[in-house]
Amino acid sequence: MWLWILVGVVVIAGAVVVLLVLRYMGVRGSVVTGGWIAGAVDAYTKGMALHEAISAATKADTLDAPDAGTRWADIQRRADGLALELQMLQQTAVDPEDRESAAGALESLQTLRAALDDLSNSPGDAERAAAIRDRDAVFEKSLRTLRAPEPHLW
Repeated sequence: MWLWILVGVVVIAGAVVVLLVLRYMGVRGSVVTGGWIAGAVDAYTKGMALHEAISAATKADTLDAPDAGTRWADIQRRADGLALELQMLQQTAVDPEDRESAAGALESLQTLRAALDDLSNSPGDAERAAAIRDRDAVFEKSLRTLRAPEPHLW
């Protein structure tokens, strides 16, 4: 009798493990699309690193630094890479809310990228740096919306 109970418990535990693995690995039709969430968290991490780099680069003492051109080129390269990643997230999103949050993050990144191009043409312009800080704050907010996993947990 105890042997059959033990076998039943092992079978049930195995089924639960298989379902959880399938659920969090991004199987289409599952409640949680784990692959998309992993991509969103990765994009969030890269976006926050970009946000920090932009915040550091727009400080008054770093705008006129000798290595400012190299710093801005790196920021623009990272922004372009993140834009591709956000486009992929938007295209692969299963839920409309996910698609919308990826589109919002991409749109705010593109707006920020345009401001970065303006600043690279005249690096000492404090007014343009202030516009970048404002657009960077909007970008950060859209990243936080992208990362919010609460709708996916249940």
